[in-house]
Amino acid sequence: MNLPTRLGTSVRPAVHFTAPDGWLNDPLAVTWRNGRYELFYQTVPGARAWNPRCRWGHATSPDLITWTHHPIALEPGDDELGCWSGGLVLPDPASALSARIYYTSVDRPDIDLGAVRLARPADDGWQRWDKGDIIVTPPAGEDLRVFRDPVVVRDGDRWRMLVGAGYRDGTPAVLTFVSDDLEEWTYDGVLASTRTSPTGPLPSGEAWECPQLLQIGDQHVLIVSTWRDGTTHDVLAGVGTFEDGRMRVRRWQQLTYGAGHYAATGFLDAEGEPCLLFWIREVADVDGNWTGALSVPYRLSLDNAITDLVRLTPHPAVPAPGADDRRTGVRHLLLADGETTPAGHDHSSAEVRYEGRTVTATSCGTQTVVHDAPGPVHVLIDGPVVEVCTGTALIGLAT
Repeated sequence: MNLPTRLGTSVRPAVHFTAPDGWLNDPLAVTWRNGRYELFYQTVPGARAWNPRCRWGHATSPDLITWTHHPIALEPGDDELGCWSGGLVLPDPASALSARIYYTSVDRPDIDLGAVRLARPADDGWQRWDKGDIIVTPPAGEDLRVFRDPVVVRDGDRWRMLVGAGYRDGTPAVLTFVSDDLEEWTYDGVLASTRTSPTGPLPSGEAWECPQLLQIGDQHVLIVSTWRDGTTHDVLAGVGTFEDGRMRVRRWQQLTYGAGHYAATGFLDAEGEPCLLFWIREVADVDGNWTGALSVPYRLSLDNAITDLVRLTPHPAVPAPGADDRRTGVRHLLLADGETTPAGHDHSSAEVRYEGRTVTATSCGTQTVVHDAPGPVHVLIDGPVVEVCTGTALIGLAT
């Protein structure tokens, strides 16, 4: 895991989710039900840095911006070292108890080769979860170095599980399993990899983490987070066709730049629109009370003018452009071509410039450049967190 190298102020961001205390990383299993959003997330309470004993934190919100914290949903027991990332499926929306969490159970000696474990809710409010058995392990015959982060989607009349993976020869992949009943799972091969879907010049990593499969109109988008050399890097989106358990990517796109956004999770909002939420890595409280934040939510669409180009737009729940809330410190700016704006809690610790379809963001001596930025360019300033949305990519800054 990347550890924060730049610290912010002691002020918590107002519209970017942070854990009550300690470490936070991947957002998980965002679900709209009963008039509110359920959010789970990776956390290590009381820790300033990542360690493998991760838990599943839990919060709820009516609007994706204001959150209520709840008790830890899952924590490792004596038979596992950590409860790592995964997903949630609700097969019967009318029954909260039909929900299932599939998460990565890790243990020594090799925490990169996880196993998929099942958990069921013990109450309608999803406040307590009962762990079940290990139901999926790394498939025999695949020479894997990495296996983790299951998500489950409906695929016709059956269920399909996606698991992030990496082979020992350095090939990243998403593996897939199928089930008729969400209990018994059968390995169904490689959903996508660099062997089946060339990435061209994009960074492909040695493993793909946090796979997400979303549908936009009649197209599918595979989201993966790239892991290599033991560290987290970028988020990629591949647009193409999903059929017969295989994702045939026509075009790959780098969604994140710099050391901010990672570990995207996909979900449908209250209006049924496809969205993404990200972990922002390099932000923390100078006093060590909290480390890591989540991005604001983004809606996804496909560009009408450029084939297979994913568009990102801040969710309507985010304070609108032109907002300058002096009480919370949140500012939302739109940059026109040729404009430069200071960004950060002190209006001088970061700078964003948009000129000639190029966005340049500078913070703490580090410069991140995104070319071919179609705009509109959104700059959201929220205490120690700055998010820049170029229209097709994100930059996250700590100030």
